[in-house]
Amino acid sequence: MEIAGGVVDPAAIAAEAAARETPVVAWKIGDVEYDARVGRVRQELEARRLDALVLFHPIRIAYLSGFFHVSTDRPMALVVPREGGAESLGILVPHLEQEHVAAAHGVGRVWVYPEYPTGGTKHPMAHLADLLAEMGLDRAGQAVGYDSDGYGDVQGYDGPGLSEVVAAGVQTARARDLVDRLRAVKSPAELAFITESAVWANLAHRLMHEKLALGRNEIELALEASTEASRAMVAALGPGYQPLTTAWGAPPALVMFHAGANTAFPHGLGGGAGLRRGDVLVTGAVADVGGYFSELERTMLLGEPTAAFERGFGQMLRLQQAAFDALRPGRTLAEAEEDVAAAFAELGVAHLQRHHTGHGIGLEGHEWPFIDKGSTEVEIVENMVLTVEPGLYVPGLAGFRHSDTVVVRATGVERLTPYPRDLASLVVEV
Repeated sequence: MEIAGGVVDPAAIAAEAAARETPVVAWKIGDVEYDARVGRVRQELEARRLDALVLFHPIRIAYLSGFFHVSTDRPMALVVPREGGAESLGILVPHLEQEHVAAAHGVGRVWVYPEYPTGGTKHPMAHLADLLAEMGLDRAGQAVGYDSDGYGDVQGYDGPGLSEVVAAGVQTARARDLVDRLRAVKSPAELAFITESAVWANLAHRLMHEKLALGRNEIELALEASTEASRAMVAALGPGYQPLTTAWGAPPALVMFHAGANTAFPHGLGGGAGLRRGDVLVTGAVADVGGYFSELERTMLLGEPTAAFERGFGQMLRLQQAAFDALRPGRTLAEAEEDVAAAFAELGVAHLQRHHTGHGIGLEGHEWPFIDKGSTEVEIVENMVLTVEPGLYVPGLAGFRHSDTVVVRATGVERLTPYPRDLASLVVEV
């Protein structure tokens, strides 16, 4: 710090203090990790003999660049060339995202179009062709991978595929799995965010649990508990917190449930009817931390359980435990699903199984891979994060499903969602 004429310069003091200030957790993935992700993508492009990768899916774009955005009818695309330095990614955005995209990591070339459908110039996909040409990806014999052959059919969008707008002689190839396979194995930072998410989902669920009462309806209870949990979450995580992947209007911590006969449907819809004695509840709670999610679901009951309910609940617990036990490194997810199917058969309830056992989770509520008989070539590896939720659906009685988020460790799985699973803890006296 310089002192001119013996007088302390306040601006210099402030600047020096700011330079020394210890950074505060921002609940976001750091630049070093984004660089590493792009580096792994480039290694895979080399192995597949692709010159670039074009991504249209907003979460895949965010995974590589940190650019989280809301999808509308206006297409956006990230271009990852096989070769290049730290700021060599290209991105196509509409004019309204021009300032927002400035915070994206690794993006050195931003191509802005005025508006969809044309904004008075030409279709956005024609602008993408211009971006590819500017990046030197317009030469005959080149190969460009993509996650989708063009932007998705959302909110009235219509347009040509990527394969229709690339330059003559440029080949395109489907490479949707390239980024998703990287996303399946979580980094230490991702695991920390998912674990923190489970803490706040747990709180939201507890608040809802404590508010359950006859006559109250699903909508009002969900709104109350979600609002209280979100308020506490934002206060606790501090000014660096920002929800990154929750949809418009959704609170950062969200809990909900459906009740009664609806639970016999795996994805029953909630409503405004008041709760009644004997209602079965299938609940769900999530929270967005750094854009990452966990999933917590429980089967609950208002009032004394019947023998039929106790039997279904006990069978569901046995099925979920079979799934926990089946998930071990070195096996395939298909082998794990076969173990769960065998448990259904052993219990005599194979006809009541309606879906596979679980799925990946992270930046999206459902991610690749899936605990499914079709996942014959998907090996279970350490630091995969999965939901475990084998459901049992009994027409005329209820649905029974707990969902827990687990991380694969060297000897098995560790449950990240600590909410009680036993019957006594989940029966509400009314």
